[in-house]
Amino acid sequence: MAKLTDIISKSKVYHYPAIPFYFIVILLMLSGMAQSESLSELQEKAIANRRLVEKYRLDVEKGQLDETIARNAFLPSVDAAYTANRLDEDSMSENSENSALAGSITYNIFSGFKKTYDLQSAELVKKSKDYELESIIQDIKYSVAARYLDIFGKKNNLKVAEDEYKLLKKRYEDANNMYHVGLTKKNDLLKIQVELDNAEQNMKKAEAELTKSVNRIELETNSAVDPAELKFNEFDSRPEVKSSSLYESEMLEKRSDIKAVEMVLQAKHAAVESVRAAYYPSVDISGSYKKYGDNYIWGQGSESEDEIRVQLTAKMNLFNGYKTDDAVKKAHIDVKMVENDLYELKQNLGTELKNTLLDYDVALKNLKVAESSISQADENLRITDVSFKEGVETAAEVLDAIFYLSRAKYNFINARNELFLDYYKLQRMINGF
Repeated sequence: MAKLTDIISKSKVYHYPAIPFYFIVILLMLSGMAQSESLSELQEKAIANRRLVEKYRLDVEKGQLDETIARNAFLPSVDAAYTANRLDEDSMSENSENSALAGSITYNIFSGFKKTYDLQSAELVKKSKDYELESIIQDIKYSVAARYLDIFGKKNNLKVAEDEYKLLKKRYEDANNMYHVGLTKKNDLLKIQVELDNAEQNMKKAEAELTKSVNRIELETNSAVDPAELKFNEFDSRPEVKSSSLYESEMLEKRSDIKAVEMVLQAKHAAVESVRAAYYPSVDISGSYKKYGDNYIWGQGSESEDEIRVQLTAKMNLFNGYKTDDAVKKAHIDVKMVENDLYELKQNLGTELKNTLLDYDVALKNLKVAESSISQADENLRITDVSFKEGVETAAEVLDAIFYLSRAKYNFINARNELFLDYYKLQRMINGF
């Protein structure tokens, strides 16, 4: 009987010393052209190919630009202007044709620390976008792992369906021979024929399910995937899990969507202080140069005047219809809303973690039972076969024995898939991919 941990039979490798050396080299070259793919390789391929990842990367780039814009607010403002005027007649202070060239530099000295809080908020939002990108990458890696596991399960299901078909076909051939020599009834032969036809249909369904599973992972990776080239080495041994307390602490520390909301919460706190800055005065210093001429084209007239001015401006709003008060209240509401989001997220993830650990324990117990059931069902089929050939058992007992063996194998495959799927869920809970 095949190893219980690997229902898929592995091809035997034979060595032929007489094969010429050059032919061996050609075989090695051909094998190198069709490299097997592991789970990690498929995950990296999905990250490289998915447009969804590119979307979040562009969002991170926007966040970086917002941070740069907030930092640029600390730089002075430099302006230049040229004005040409045409009046109906000269006045005491201005010719009918005149022009002016002006340049100014303005720098904000104090604005209630608004720019500081705006920059802090932009930096925190940028970090939240980094965590959002990390979260979507973890989601994609988990999805690829689940699809990869599904292919493994569907491939094993197909193997069980093929084995069941072969068993029934062999029993049909034996029963047919026994019928022709009068050792069994026509009714028993027909029963086996019906089950053989049903097994053939199940085998075709299993083939279709495997193809559908491959189509799903191709969608996840946005690339072609050959199921024959998948290694499945990840399922050679059972995964080990940690205690609930360790998973919970790692989840709260590493989970990227939690970190993203925490960054947004801090950004909202900074936004409150930015709005509150409207209560403080604003102080600016500026320097300007102005050149006046009595012609449309600067420097072409007969008269010109220069002016250099340095100016300090302090202003403070005394009343604006309670707009600032309401804006501060609104900013505080934003903080409370994000606090509620963070609380709900932690609660949901905590419950999901507990349920996943429970599911893992159930799958582990089911896997142990399924292992024992395969051995018992295999032995039951052997004994029933002997009894049927001796005329003690009927075809119905043989069919039942084959059904019990297939069901035990299916139960084992399902339990193992559930076990690894729960393990992958736990890895996702702690950003473990």
